[in-house]
Amino acid sequence: MSPDGQALVFISNRPKDTGGKPLDGFFMGRSFPGAGGNLWRVTRQGGGWSVPVRLADMVNRSDSSFAPSVAADGALYFMHPAEDPTHFRLYRAAYMGGVYQEPQPLPFSDGTTTDVDPAVAPDESFVVFGSNRAPARQIDLFIVFRDHGQWGTPIHLGDVVNSAGSDAEARLSPDHRTLYFASDRLSDMPPGATRADWDNGKYNIWQVSLAPWLDAHAKLAR
Repeated sequence: MSPDGQALVFISNRPKDTGGKPLDGFFMGRSFPGAGGNLWRVTRQGGGWSVPVRLADMVNRSDSSFAPSVAADGALYFMHPAEDPTHFRLYRAAYMGGVYQEPQPLPFSDGTTTDVDPAVAPDESFVVFGSNRAPARQIDLFIVFRDHGQWGTPIHLGDVVNSAGSDAEARLSPDHRTLYFASDRLSDMPPGATRADWDNGKYNIWQVSLAPWLDAHAKLAR
């Protein structure tokens, strides 16, 4: 969702053309029949939404494009396979005059490790994303700040936020100071649940305050 709530960019495996077949994906070195994805966009129209429009081939260069996040100026952050298709890489497509520009790889995502699920602040001052780069144990969460138009070095969110398993699918709260994410860590069971229901190897949703990182960076930037 765009920060103003007027546009939504989403992923779909729907056919590119009428009568076609669902998109196949190829990523992490494997084929995923019917599990590909392209970026599509809808806009608010009164109390409803417009007809979905597939973004141009220049943006949808891969049929394994996922995890869109929209900045206040319309810039689109997302992921698709790197030149080495065993890794995902993060990209940004500027939005100018109602048209997306050619996506550019984010400088801190060089394709030598897997980077996924960017969650960008509306003013593009920081991004939270998942990565298997060191010191991650599987996929861990990182934050990276942008100062004076330049991206810094990603910061690992530590072993309190990150578990021994996978932690990914970052999303930001409306005030951008709370991080929501998916984790396959074990946890205490809610009332009425059984162990088989709760710790079943699937993701649950967690939250954590980003205040320690945001406030520390604000002090350094003064």
